[in-house]
Amino acid sequence: MPILTSSIPQIRLSSRQVSAAAENIAAAQFAMHGFDVLEQGGQTRYFYDLGVANSGGMMKITVHGSLRRFWKLVDQYLYKGGQIRVPADCHRAIDRWLERQGAKVTHCLVQLEPANLDCMPRIYLATAAEIAGRLHESVRTLGDAALYEEYEIVDGDGRHTVETLPARWRFSPERIAELMETSQGGALEYHFSEAATCVACTAEAPARIDCLPMMN
Repeated sequence: MPILTSSIPQIRLSSRQVSAAAENIAAAQFAMHGFDVLEQGGQTRYFYDLGVANSGGMMKITVHGSLRRFWKLVDQYLYKGGQIRVPADCHRAIDRWLERQGAKVTHCLVQLEPANLDCMPRIYLATAAEIAGRLHESVRTLGDAALYEEYEIVDGDGRHTVETLPARWRFSPERIAELMETSQGGALEYHFSEAATCVACTAEAPARIDCLPMMN
């Protein structure tokens, strides 16, 4: 009897589903690093999505999910309708977005891979000021106010340069400690839970939670 085969249907995710997935992935990552995680509700969600805390302190987290390798964070601050968005409008929108962000809220950027949802998403942590700086740079370079995970620049001589988000933004105990110290205004002691290193990590390197596969 022949074996019936069928192609796996393309999954189409709504913005609500992407947001829910990103928030839960971020919560899982912080929990696996030894944090207590509190999901915000009601009016508080307008300011941040998650509260994470351990013996070293607390962080307020706003989560941004993406399926397209960029995050459109300031679109609501751009002029609507048929008006042309000139660079000055984009820079103004970025400044307005920055003004609305809490100084002590950390932004968690989650990049999902729609072609392979079994892979662990890439996660970045940054302050609003750091993100605004990258957005202004994007406007100057690309004429676009989106935050790109990676983009290519071609100069007048035809040389290609690839720009990426800073490596130090990647989710890690060191990055968390840096941002907690910044948001709380002083050096603190941090305690992170141990995790088994994956095959890709060297024996000398510290455990990397972002290397662990997602659990079904």
